[in-house]
Amino acid sequence: MTARRRYRIGVVGFGIAGAATAYLLARSGHVVTLIERAPQVGPIGAGLLLQPVGQAVVERMGLLDRVLAGAAPVVELHAVRHGGGDLIRLPYPSGVRAYGVHRGALFSALSDAVYSQPIEVRLGCAVTGICVQVDRPVLTDAVGAEHGPFDFIVAADGSRSTVRALAGLRAGALPYDHGAMWITGTCQAVRDKLYQVCHGTQKLLGILPIGSGRCSLYWGIPVHDLDAVRARGIGPFKDELIQFCTESKELVEPIASFDQLVFTTYRHVWLPRWHTKHVLVLGDAAHATSPHLGQGAGLALLDAWTLADCLNRAPDHFSAFRLYSRRRAAHLRYYNWLTLLLSPFFQGDGWLKGKVRDIGLPLMPRIGWVRRQMQLTMCGWKRGSLGGRLTI
Repeated sequence: MTARRRYRIGVVGFGIAGAATAYLLARSGHVVTLIERAPQVGPIGAGLLLQPVGQAVVERMGLLDRVLAGAAPVVELHAVRHGGGDLIRLPYPSGVRAYGVHRGALFSALSDAVYSQPIEVRLGCAVTGICVQVDRPVLTDAVGAEHGPFDFIVAADGSRSTVRALAGLRAGALPYDHGAMWITGTCQAVRDKLYQVCHGTQKLLGILPIGSGRCSLYWGIPVHDLDAVRARGIGPFKDELIQFCTESKELVEPIASFDQLVFTTYRHVWLPRWHTKHVLVLGDAAHATSPHLGQGAGLALLDAWTLADCLNRAPDHFSAFRLYSRRRAAHLRYYNWLTLLLSPFFQGDGWLKGKVRDIGLPLMPRIGWVRRQMQLTMCGWKRGSLGGRLTI
């Protein structure tokens, strides 16, 4: 669809959200500059779940076949208690599946899409200021260079967004006490499902197939325990993982040092409003969550798609911002707060939440209506807490 108006737009952040936004806006005919603080970008990271809602956006971008070429189908969520017993086995609806994808594969497809368009990419530019010149915003970076003027700016620079703060958008941010150790490698023991092993709320291990016989493993760990875990050495660490989850053995045995693992921390971010007159915030900069629902990539992709569509429909960019907020509000509010509510039942302190989860979670899918709501939620299709299925 051709844009109603041709805007000059600055997009800050060359991650999944920023790359998708820049590509879709440029494809609609807008003049886009993509600004990134890192001096280079590339296909890094571990596995992610590309849920059906994210697949729908990637398909409309014309990239789905490439992204899924090496991916692994995921037909169910299977969580067990350490020591035996299913916690939950929740299949996707008939004919529907998620895909385990290496984050680098998705990013590479988006990056190539960016470079297929006449987008000016400026790397190594850490944004430090915003000023408005004749009602048009201009960005300044750490070396004093100016970028712009633009008709407006899209902030897609992550949960610790600098542009969000510079725009004066008030954000709530809650760091999670738990992070995760990640490793990717060969694993034949887990196929066609996201497999998790839980022990109370203290220990959580997950294995996600990502294609070509490879899986990503994540091991939840309290942030304050990280130094102690490393001090005990890699041998005891590997022994603990294998004893906790025998399916992890093939992945864990080749690990020779902690340098092969990536430790990631998480933040919960929410905003009362996502835009000013000159800046709109999306992706993790607007609604970062823990990864427990596996929705981060899908939400970011849908943000990008919705913004591009709103700009094609609204008479001016500020009207498009307001339309975007109305269209995304219920969906994002639902996933943002549901993740905040559920995360302590999987990783946190104390024992009571773990007991409540172990008793209640196996019962929930037995109730037909609840099962359907859980499946809609898992697919990324739940329109809101009171809504039905989302349409794109």
